[in-house]
Amino acid sequence: MPNTKLLLHICCAPCATGVLQKLKSDGGFDITGYYYNPNIHPSKENEARKKSVEVLSKDENIRVLYDGQLMVTYWKENLDVDKERRCKFCYTIRIDHIAKTAKEKGFDAFTTTLLVSPWQDHEKIQEIAETVAKKYGVGFIYQDFRPFYREGKNEAYRRGYYLQKYCGCIFSYRESDHKKKPVYTSWY
Repeated sequence: MPNTKLLLHICCAPCATGVLQKLKSDGGFDITGYYYNPNIHPSKENEARKKSVEVLSKDENIRVLYDGQLMVTYWKENLDVDKERRCKFCYTIRIDHIAKTAKEKGFDAFTTTLLVSPWQDHEKIQEIAETVAKKYGVGFIYQDFRPFYREGKNEAYRRGYYLQKYCGCIFSYRESDHKKKPVYTSWY
């Protein structure tokens, strides 16, 4: 029986580390990563995360596709401090794009590393993914990857991957109280 051609949305290398270990241990998947995160601001932060994913792709021997679209102006002009609203938009735009890309490029299914983080709205992500899977006629592989979060993050740390200090958007940057958060003065 052939492996399922799986398009894995990668939000960052630390989250992808645990998810890839789990999917590889399950077997049955031909995995291609997809880095699409227009929410990550500023471009310097996005570049640091992307470079880390490039190293991960070599370490894990997986192909990764990259879409460098950034939408900082949209975020600043159309989204506000209502966390639930902006996070739902962020999940939807990325997951819809991943599902559409999976269908267009001939993948059997897709999933996302967002399902590993205890900080994300797991149920909302699953709901959106199931909806867009039906919309595009492509499979969605659901797994609760959260049990692999800590192990994956620790492995990412051991490998020297960039460990971000906020979720990604301009609002999450402002809300983060991480003591090692980088200081950005420009958001483009």
